Amino acid sequence: MKNIYLLIAILSCLHISAQVGINTTSPEGVLDLGNSTSGVVYPVVSLTNLTTETITNPNGGSIVAGTTVYNTNTVDSGANSIYPGIYFWNGSRWKAQYEKRNNQLFFQTSDLRTGSNDLVYGVLGDQTIDFDASSFTPSISGTFKILVTVHYGGGEANVPSGAGQYVNFVEQQGEFDFTFNGTTHTFGLSSYSGYNNDSMAVSSAKVITNEFNQVTYTVIESLTALTNYGFSLTFNQEFAEGFEGDGDDIIVEDGRGYITINDSVRCSVEFMFIGE
Repeated sequence: MKNIYLLIAILSCLHISAQVGINTTSPEGVLDLGNSTSGVVYPVVSLTNLTTETITNPNGGSIVAGTTVYNTNTVDSGANSIYPGIYFWNGSRWKAQYEKRNNQLFFQTSDLRTGSNDLVYGVLGDQTIDFDASSFTPSISGTFKILVTVHYGGGEANVPSGAGQYVNFVEQQGEFDFTFNGTTHTFGLSSYSGYNNDSMAVSSAKVITNEFNQVTYTVIESLTALTNYGFSLTFNQEFAEGFEGDGDDIIVEDGRGYITINDSVRCSVEFMFIGE
């Protein structure tokens, strides 16, 4: 009988204070676990998708907003994909309580000397830039930002005719084609080269080549988890009048451009998950 009276007294106190403390006599909230060596184990369930409740309300009806579980299932279904982790029910769908990350970076692996796309000399453009891989497989579904970083430097300009002082700067340019998921994205880039001689101060000409410019092009794509997506990057240099060989390599002249690895500067393709 004493035990019954004690239980009634404890329950009455809990009801009055509206606070419950476990391993603590001074709860600082509705529920205070007061433990620094153990964690809370959420109900473990296997959710089927983000919009199906899956579990039940013991009082009947729909589960209430704020219901929290640990999901063990993986379902790849685009925007409604689910992965293992903590989820809470917001009243209409399950919301993940962890940060989804899926990033991958690919680098250029070899040097490329570019030739003009004319019919007279050897190179006809659309030259391939090699990477350490040519495909990307996302581990989660959602929207990805693809950052394509490229650089390009001009080849050797023609020597100006005549004697004495001269300054000769010319522009060389072309277009990059980034192909991904069946779509080709084209963007241009140019560089200036020079041939400079001040006969009053310098005994020989100064040749300025491979003064590269670098840009980053952004592509946004919706990708599906575990799907393999191929990609490629090519460069098509324009006919380069004013450069040796008009931008090509012809026996004794070399006006080809540069997409070469310059210390830490190299072309790259980066995939970044940005949201569902």
